[in-house]
Amino acid sequence: MDTRLRAKDVLEYDILVKIKKEDVHILNYLLEAEDNTMNIRSFEGDFLKVIAPTDTVIDALRLLESVRNIVDLEVLMIKPNEGSAD
Repeated sequence: MDTRLRAKDVLEYDILVKIKKEDVHILNYLLEAEDNTMNIRSFEGDFLKVIAPTDTVIDALRLLESVRNIVDLEVLMIKPNEGSAD
């Protein structure tokens, strides 16, 4: 049996965002308006980890791009989540 993840098997994506820690609360308030699109998890080193279900990952990326005029942030990477809730 092949245990590698296929694209259709990916349930969630991690989105790493470069943002100042003091700006995360502003981002959180902005994201609350879009319920169930993504969740803010924690910092991985200097970068914020946001998680989004496969069916909303495009909307999550668009939303993050749209708030860039309010919060200074940069989407650095998107990768399949390996099942970690961290």
